[in-house]
Amino acid sequence: AADLKSPKTPKADKVAVKAKKIEAQAQKEDRLKVGLDPVLVQKATEALIKYHEKTSSDSKSLLGNDQPIHVQFTLLRTPEKSSPKPIRVMIPHPLFHLNQSKDDDKILEEPEVCLIVKEESKPWCQEMIERFPEQMGCIKKVLGLQSLRTKHARYEQQRALLHKYNFFMADDRILPMLTKALGKHFYNAKKLPIPISLSRKEALPFAIQNALSATYMSLSKGTCIMIR
Repeated sequence: AADLKSPKTPKADKVAVKAKKIEAQAQKEDRLKVGLDPVLVQKATEALIKYHEKTSSDSKSLLGNDQPIHVQFTLLRTPEKSSPKPIRVMIPHPLFHLNQSKDDDKILEEPEVCLIVKEESKPWCQEMIERFPEQMGCIKKVLGLQSLRTKHARYEQQRALLHKYNFFMADDRILPMLTKALGKHFYNAKKLPIPISLSRKEALPFAIQNALSATYMSLSKGTCIMIR
């Protein structure tokens, strides 16, 4: 008997292939949709706080009972490109004591900032610190790029600079030049300078406070990201 079924056309084959690709992509996206269970996160947070209250006391720490928490994210895929540039993550409760913070937040660590800038920017940055002591008084050192290269060229000098300040900021225009100037100690210690825009002088005090109000992460070559 003759086969009365109509043969498949090339157009039908293309449609079928395209449909399979769409279905495979949808299945892949479903696998990548990983969310956090709010109930589980709440239980874990409450358990962590309860454990902290039992094991800590004011006598054990000069900073009181406040302790930083490190959150680890495990990625499903390795980032295509690693970047040492810190990525800003806004948080409701800053890690440092800020001038606009409440009085009961004074147990937080006081920021001691080293600001790295171009040599020609040093005079007006120091002038801004004098004009806005409340917002910029946390800057203890304005370090020029040329001074960084000459006065902190040796291993011991870089280590001393690293441990002298607990927060580093830098003009975003010179950030790529700091990789070699600072050395590997800063990157191993996760104390990379936070990029700050110095293009508008009047906005600098607010930029400093905003930078201190956030936490930071960086993309490495692996699948784990740790955020303080």
